[in-house]
Amino acid sequence: MIFVWHAFGFRESPYTTEPVPATEEGDHLLVGREDDIRKLASRILAGGNHPTIEGDNGIGKTSLLQVACYRLRRDFEAGQSQALFIPLRNLFQPNEASTVDEFIKKVYFEIAGTIIEEYPTLRKHASKAPDIKEIEAWLTSPILRSGGVNGSFFGVGGGVSRGASANGGSGFADLGFISTVDAWLRQLFPTVQAGGFICVIDNLELLETTRQARNLLEAIRDPLLNRRGLRWILCGARGIMRTTVSSPRLAGRLSDPIELAPISHDCVADAIRKRIEICGQRPSATAPVGPETFQSLYDILNRNLRHALKSAQDFSFWLHDENLASGDANEYANLFEVWLTTQADQNHTQTALGNRTWQVFDDLAERGGRCSPGDFADFDFNSTTAMRPHVKALEQENLVAISAEDDADKRRKTIYMTSRGWLVRYARNGYQPPAWTRELARL
Repeated sequence: MIFVWHAFGFRESPYTTEPVPATEEGDHLLVGREDDIRKLASRILAGGNHPTIEGDNGIGKTSLLQVACYRLRRDFEAGQSQALFIPLRNLFQPNEASTVDEFIKKVYFEIAGTIIEEYPTLRKHASKAPDIKEIEAWLTSPILRSGGVNGSFFGVGGGVSRGASANGGSGFADLGFISTVDAWLRQLFPTVQAGGFICVIDNLELLETTRQARNLLEAIRDPLLNRRGLRWILCGARGIMRTTVSSPRLAGRLSDPIELAPISHDCVADAIRKRIEICGQRPSATAPVGPETFQSLYDILNRNLRHALKSAQDFSFWLHDENLASGDANEYANLFEVWLTTQADQNHTQTALGNRTWQVFDDLAERGGRCSPGDFADFDFNSTTAMRPHVKALEQENLVAISAEDDADKRRKTIYMTSRGWLVRYARNGYQPPAWTRELARL
């Protein structure tokens, strides 16, 4: 059986939704983010407040920080910077089910594991490297191997895989593992200017409410956000970062968010072109969704890169399933238009809503796909209560989603259209992309 992408002349998918890696290739693939990379890198280098990033799901926050971290390390190794920054091996994601103490312990295990993995670099460049045998002794200690460090707290993806446990009892603190790691950090990075390990909390919006997010960050303020040798980057979507960092207890710890906008219409074509070049297995490789077609898809889905990449990949599988993987660029473009129209029509006909709810949906699309409950008058309602059942119906059909709730003001929630919503809108709008993207494309 032939590998799907080989049939098109590619060694791997040019439409993968995985973040670009922190490598030279990832740096080459990330297009249209130069200003954002500069902003993030300058905040990491500056010390003081930890940087934060806010942007819609799928907009490229993780890719941005990966490339920024790669460039910081590249510049250090080239002698252009005196600060050595090394990302921890894994990102952390919030999980309501576990405790802050467990999170702190897992972070320290991750630091110790990263020290071992990066020991040759640290020994060569850091101020003073700890004894690696001491680190390995801690990580293999039977006292620390008594249960499940692999648990789900804060989603340490592929973290300490040896089955070690953070040891829920007081023995962990008594043994002094955290204080020992702190001592290692001070040895490695004696000053702010020396650099540090970059730690990332991603998808903070998974905590659902701004209060939960704020409680988490306030709880780790002193044990983690105020530690020598650790530089944190916090990422979130849908307004949660800006509200959370405004907490008085976090003043002097977190910077205002870098707000990530969608990459431009022109840049997205260049981004796909580079993916096609890098993933091509032979010069004659023909991409199922070429740069120009992808531009149109990107606009139709309201400029969400992850959703556009997924749709391009789905179309590629459809071509392969239908034994159509030997066409030329024009044939693929024509087939894609038919395929996307069919997808839009199917989603539209499968959605049963009343006329008034459809009107809310269409009005929401006309205003860019976002609103808050406080905008009820713009939709010809006399209260948020009157508007609520229509929004609920749209949410149940996965046409809209609702942001993490702001505990201080329920009206500050954001209602926004999903990728399915934009696909259905495409069918209802005469198979045209959103009006605002057409206007931007003409600029």
